[in-house]
Amino acid sequence: MADFKHSILKVLKTEGGYVNDPDDSGGETYKGIARNFWKNWPGWPIIDHAKGDEEFPNSLSFIELLQNAVISFYKANFWDKVGGDGLSDQSIADMLVDSAVNEGVKPAVKRAQGIAGLPVTGIIDSELVKRLNSMV
Repeated sequence: MADFKHSILKVLKTEGGYVNDPDDSGGETYKGIARNFWKNWPGWPIIDHAKGDEEFPNSLSFIELLQNAVISFYKANFWDKVGGDGLSDQSIADMLVDSAVNEGVKPAVKRAQGIAGLPVTGIIDSELVKRLNSMV
């Protein structure tokens, strides 16, 4: 079985830390989670509270509750939505999750369906998981 922790560590290597670029339509961003797109993410109140810290934003990486919120966010919004727990090959799981994070779940699933020779619906199903697992 593919391992969520492995996939998320790869994703987080490229997502960076805290950024507040006025030219970014996502606005304030932490580890790839854009405030303008994910306003209700439970990490934002933690970050807002931490803004008073002298070491902000470096202090964020030491807040366990915040790091757990990041992990939970990626699991619920990407890993689970692409059927990660059903995938047997780690590299396929890594690529599918990375694609989902960068372009959206539906486009990533559509690409996987096309590669697997299935109708392109953007909806993960058991046939897609079966085909992806047989491609190893």
